[in-house]
Amino acid sequence: MAAISTHKWLRLFEMFVADLRIVSKETVSTDPRGSPLVLWESQRRFLKEVGSGLDGGIHEFYCLKSRQLGCTTVSLAIDVFWLAMHDNITAAIVTDDEPNREANRALVTKYVNSFGDGYFGGESKFEIVTSNRQMMTFSNGATLRFLVAGTKKKALSWAEGTGYSMIHATEVAKYADDNAKGLESLLEGFSQTNPNRLLLMESTANGFNHWKRRWQQGGDNYLTQRSFFIGWWSGDTNRIPRSDPRFLVHGQVRPTHDERNKILAVKQHYDWDITIEQLAWIRWKESKAGQEQELLQQNNPWTADEAFVESGHSFFEVRRLNKDLKKIDDSAVEFGRQLGVNPYVYKGYRYNCGDDFFSFSMERLYGEDQDLSELKVWEEPQPNAKYALGFDVAYGRNDHKDGNVIVVFRCFADRIVQVAEYATYGTDVRYASWAFFHLCAAYDNVMGNLEVNGPGYLVMTEFTHLRELLAAEHNQAKVKEREWEDAAANARYYLYHKPDSLGAGYMYNFKTDWTSKPRLMHGFRSAYTTREIEVRSKKLLYEMLNVRQDEDGFIGAPESTDIDCKDDRVFAAALACLAWTEWIKRDMLARNETYENVMNAQNDTSSKVTKNVNAIVYRWLNRQDEKANEDPPRGPEFLVQNGLV
Repeated sequence: MAAISTHKWLRLFEMFVADLRIVSKETVSTDPRGSPLVLWESQRRFLKEVGSGLDGGIHEFYCLKSRQLGCTTVSLAIDVFWLAMHDNITAAIVTDDEPNREANRALVTKYVNSFGDGYFGGESKFEIVTSNRQMMTFSNGATLRFLVAGTKKKALSWAEGTGYSMIHATEVAKYADDNAKGLESLLEGFSQTNPNRLLLMESTANGFNHWKRRWQQGGDNYLTQRSFFIGWWSGDTNRIPRSDPRFLVHGQVRPTHDERNKILAVKQHYDWDITIEQLAWIRWKESKAGQEQELLQQNNPWTADEAFVESGHSFFEVRRLNKDLKKIDDSAVEFGRQLGVNPYVYKGYRYNCGDDFFSFSMERLYGEDQDLSELKVWEEPQPNAKYALGFDVAYGRNDHKDGNVIVVFRCFADRIVQVAEYATYGTDVRYASWAFFHLCAAYDNVMGNLEVNGPGYLVMTEFTHLRELLAAEHNQAKVKEREWEDAAANARYYLYHKPDSLGAGYMYNFKTDWTSKPRLMHGFRSAYTTREIEVRSKKLLYEMLNVRQDEDGFIGAPESTDIDCKDDRVFAAALACLAWTEWIKRDMLARNETYENVMNAQNDTSSKVTKNVNAIVYRWLNRQDEKANEDPPRGPEFLVQNGLV
């Protein structure tokens, strides 16, 4: 059978569904073939996302869903339809366990057998030729394999051997993290050029795991992939009629403040008006959930942001975080409409580490390589500006917190604005110390606050060593050649003092424990809530979404092997915020150095004279831009590597 064009497939599928028969727990049918598949709103939304995506040339789809919405039912129907429409296609259905594999195989069999002879046109037949636990073959040459990823660790051989033009993976979040590597292997064999290729993944959330990362990546790669959400409110049966006795209990009270916010969010993001009957239903579900409220929120989320819940409650206001994320995305669109400076566009750099500090260098990254940036700079150092720097050292708080992260904020009397961010995983603490020293030198008038637990003291030792190294007489030629004479001359450490202590004792930097951590994090949250902090890093905002507070008082991201389930950026930012709050803010208030006053003065000065940066090390960050104006155009292979250029 000839392949169909994507702009026709949805209309043909609707005709196909009209003659399909299913076994439904919600209907009673006297037809031995089963009941017609009457599409729910949730299923229509699923089909609309897939159909419009195919029309736009997208072939990979990731559906985050609530439970019991019929998404697996309709996606299996798509599988049968796709197999029937495309001769000789090789496909796979991946399930989390063997019982679900058998259930899906039975459902596919039921679908195929519900069509009469000649349904697919003339003498053409589409029927099952062979069927067993591993695979089905069809009369048009199509092959469908049934794979089990497994919820417990297993050999990765389940995903090896065959290339596929169609893959449907269901309940992906339940695959064990180790087995998700097998899914990566499976996807490596997925066709990249076949015009009839189709990848469907659909799953409820299951905490912070590989499915969360994959779903988020589908949203980021919007040119080739599509991620979408199907909420509980789109299920036709998820409502309590006014005639139901339960409505008297759960449907008479007006929406609470929290419910109104959620109703508004659903309307804004998904264009759906939640009715009082639906509100009564979710209230009834909540009353039954008892101690399993997190599980209910995970299985029946209002929005996509609510779905990925591990335990406890979101520490930061999710609605505010989403607004800031949207502001960053919208800024790119607005910047494309008019000339100007987009404050959310960064310059990306990568450090090159040699055997000693004098071989330490950095290079500017361009285009797609910017995704590999270790250092992101939103605003280069400004003369006479004040900065706060937070450094969350890898393995400082526990073995799970394995990232070296430095966050730099520019300080004002009434706010701090993020200007730079350094983040690496697996980097030796000595190399991270060099980056710390470099940023302290580049941003000159800076107060650094680092986590001294674990390797933190090594950073302090290395910082002192680098100052001595640059001051040594036998190194003066190298120092002068690189213009490092004043490196880190104005950098200073945050001084910690116990709030309940009457003495004058201080210690350098910050040591996180069960008594100091709440003070650190609640202070950061308060500053963010009152808009005293401007975050420019999307990854920092995403990590703030990860942070939970449970009933035992724990604050942080849950333990997870997922690289995206981290909070190192959050704690680095909190350390910088603490330095500003306790040591920098008061002096700037006395000088009336508010954001408005400082920026007006800076813009006025910039229009009259050229900026003269006192910190010579600033050139480490923009020397390559200067060279680009002096030298003929050159490719990345000609990037200057000597010194920090």
